[in-house]
Amino acid sequence: MGLLSILKKFKQQQGRELRILLLGLDNAGKTTILKKLASEDVTHITPTQGFNIKSVMADEIKLNVWDIGGQRKIRPYWKNYFDNTDVL
Repeated sequence: MGLLSILKKFKQQQGRELRILLLGLDNAGKTTILKKLASEDVTHITPTQGFNIKSVMADEIKLNVWDIGGQRKIRPYWKNYFDNTDVL
C-alpha cells in the first residue's frame, strides 16, 4: 500500500495523525523530500545528523514526518524509530 492509498483511507477520519518515517542511505534525498512536503527551500541541504521532525498538514491529515540520518554510524539505531510508525 502506497502513501496515497493510506492518505485516502485516513482522509475519511478527520483529526487523524500519521507518523511517517523516512529511512534510506546517506545522500538518498530524504531531507529533500521532507523540505518539499513542507514547502521549504531545497537549494541548500546539509546531511542530517541524527534526525529531523516536521509536521505537515495534507487534506486535513497531520503528517508527522521523521527524517532519520542515513550515515553508516546511525543505521544501527533505525530500529528504535519503528514503534508507532504508520508509514515507512
